[in-house]
Amino acid sequence: MAAGTGRAGGDEDGRAGRASAAGSACQECGEPLNARDRFCEACGRPSDLVVAGAARRRPAGAPRRTCADCGAATVDADGYCGGCGLRQPSGRERIELTVSRDGTVSAHPAPGGSAAGISDRGLRRSRNEDALALACLVLPQPVPAPGGQLAARGSMPRDKAPTERFVCAVVCDGVASAPGSEEAAQIAADTGIATLVRRLSLGADPENATRAAVTRSARAVAGLPGSDHNSPACTYVSLVVGQDAVTVGWVGDSRAYWLPKAASEADEPNPPATSNGSDPARLPSLLTLDDSWAVQMVARGELTEDAAFADPRAHLLTGWLGADVASVQPHLTTFEPAGPGLIVACSDGLWNHLPEPAALAATASGEAGGDPLGTARRLVQAALDAGGHDNVTVALIPYPPATGHRSQRTPTEPAREPLS
Repeated sequence: MAAGTGRAGGDEDGRAGRASAAGSACQECGEPLNARDRFCEACGRPSDLVVAGAARRRPAGAPRRTCADCGAATVDADGYCGGCGLRQPSGRERIELTVSRDGTVSAHPAPGGSAAGISDRGLRRSRNEDALALACLVLPQPVPAPGGQLAARGSMPRDKAPTERFVCAVVCDGVASAPGSEEAAQIAADTGIATLVRRLSLGADPENATRAAVTRSARAVAGLPGSDHNSPACTYVSLVVGQDAVTVGWVGDSRAYWLPKAASEADEPNPPATSNGSDPARLPSLLTLDDSWAVQMVARGELTEDAAFADPRAHLLTGWLGADVASVQPHLTTFEPAGPGLIVACSDGLWNHLPEPAALAATASGEAGGDPLGTARRLVQAALDAGGHDNVTVALIPYPPATGHRSQRTPTEPAREPLS
């Protein structure tokens, strides 16, 4: 699997400002594009520059790159040295990102950061085929209008309108057996985060925004060059963390987890319990169900869980993004945590080593008030210490995403859709 660079979009209005290059426009909706844009801000479609980049070749007559090892000017368009055979560093071997509360993405820790993520090549892979994207939006809330209807966002003056914060993350894992998986994961992550930012900015609810993001990402990956039976492919998981709930969307076996703070760290030292003495919303939980052969066999009642996961086919994917998928059906769940904690999205390079929520929570736990990037580093290091056989990517979003009023709802266990 492989790594990707992160992208965050949106200023305090949920709009990302960028200049337009004359004569450059999105082929789907006509929105002007900057030459450096990787996606259309209006509709989320990857720009032609991005799609072309997946199959880009060295222009005729352009000088060849110099090998980082032997120094020969024999590096080909795919990044390999013709002299010694070394694959050249891409800069994506390890990515560390934080996003601040104003939406600024940085490769350095951000004080009071809203989210953090790391994507690491691991110890055994030649390249990183995972991708990571983060975004933070602060949007004016809809306000009541005459007749009981809700007015549009931004209908009140900025200094008086109530605001709502969303923090988003997308993690994609390129399918190692498919060509172009690195580009597939990157474009899926870029398209997913762009669509989430755009839809939420326009007032869409998180579930509709999540569903649209998966659909557009699937379309973008399906448009990459490849054969009908061996095309670029990746998995996908996204998070939209609001003040009252968390929305997760996924296709494949990249996962999301809920890790509540320990009672000693939380604001509520004596949280109420349910009648049976436990509350799922207060326990570490897996929020997703893998699109895998084993999960499908268990869901159909054809095998027990132990028998299914002992089978060599257990982790074969039954869902992914790619041109060879007839119809992508995203899974969605909405979860209302009972208190503060962390929402985690990760590739299988992490959860293969820490599959159980309790083990993941124990590894993530550190000093009270620790920053999300420090927690991400602990999780990635645990995977590397366990062998680092695959690319490792993790995104962490603290819940709630900002201080302020949170409506009192009854916490709920995640209602995950059954896999058919």
